[in-house]
Amino acid sequence: MWKPVSLRRRPDLEPTAWRPDISGPRVLIEHHDSSIGVAVSNLLAAEGYAVSNCGGPDDRQKHVCPLVSGGDCPQADDADVVFFGLDISDEEDRGILRSWRERHADIPVIVEMPVSRMPLYEDELEGCVAVPQPMTRETLLDAVGKALR
Repeated sequence: MWKPVSLRRRPDLEPTAWRPDISGPRVLIEHHDSSIGVAVSNLLAAEGYAVSNCGGPDDRQKHVCPLVSGGDCPQADDADVVFFGLDISDEEDRGILRSWRERHADIPVIVEMPVSRMPLYEDELEGCVAVPQPMTRETLLDAVGKALR
């Protein structure tokens, strides 16, 4: 029976390690709400995806996202897709999304956001797979499948 495993090395500084027991496509989950990030992680792991969680720059006192400071994400080389659940209405979070798309154009990005806000951010969503809130298991799996095609 599969059990959720936390492989977080230093939760205030870096993303979780990739689960070594899952060899499926790798999904990096960036979500400002750790409970949602963990739920997405557990659902995808149960479906055979390798996952790594990152809270993004929300822990601004302790963690500076390298994408914000002009650096590179330590998980980028291993990710097959990024699930972006940060706040697209926040300028810094939009900057992270832009950095993903500019520095890692070969990695598809799934953006989770309220459907009512999608028309406001059409430019930012161009080239991304949008998944509307409230997200369901089916819409999440469909978005990951589309991103990996």
